[in-house]
Amino acid sequence: MEKYHIKLTKEEAELLSKIDLRSHHPNHDDGRAAYLNNQEPILALLKLLSARKAVPEVRLSYWNDPNYRTGRVKGSRKGLFERNGCTGSDIYTHPHFLEHLRYFLFGTELPEPVVKEFEAKVGNPEWVSSSDIVPIGKAARELTRRYCLDIADAPEEFFKLCLDMGLGLRTAESVMRSVKQVR
Repeated sequence: MEKYHIKLTKEEAELLSKIDLRSHHPNHDDGRAAYLNNQEPILALLKLLSARKAVPEVRLSYWNDPNYRTGRVKGSRKGLFERNGCTGSDIYTHPHFLEHLRYFLFGTELPEPVVKEFEAKVGNPEWVSSSDIVPIGKAARELTRRYCLDIADAPEEFFKLCLDMGLGLRTAESVMRSVKQVR
């Protein structure tokens, strides 16, 4: 959804146009070529975005803060790369970083109608209280079913959307847990 996209400068947009943001490629050779071609423009784009502090703070927390990541293995998303032996600029050029780069730039990867309906259900995030968490979670589950969203990806995408909307971390986690219940 456009409103969650970072506004890019002309130079940033030119660098982005050189980056292959796909997660999957038809074969190994295409994937390897994309990896090699992406290295320089990704690092240049991140440098420009960092210099002007363009990435919203909540998205940086999603990347750097271990509290924004659930699961058996503790640590931040960045920390997982480091734990697997990937350090420095290699983290940002690693093919698995692309999903995080897409989030930094564009926000959640939920379809626009899902985002609009969820925002309508939530209303003003400043007014959300603990009594609203169950109905919001139910709405997210219902949207997941109605739009046939991938149940492996939907919980994390709703988590990202909640954060971008300004809902608290605990609310976002609760919505994510609720969507994980979809079968």
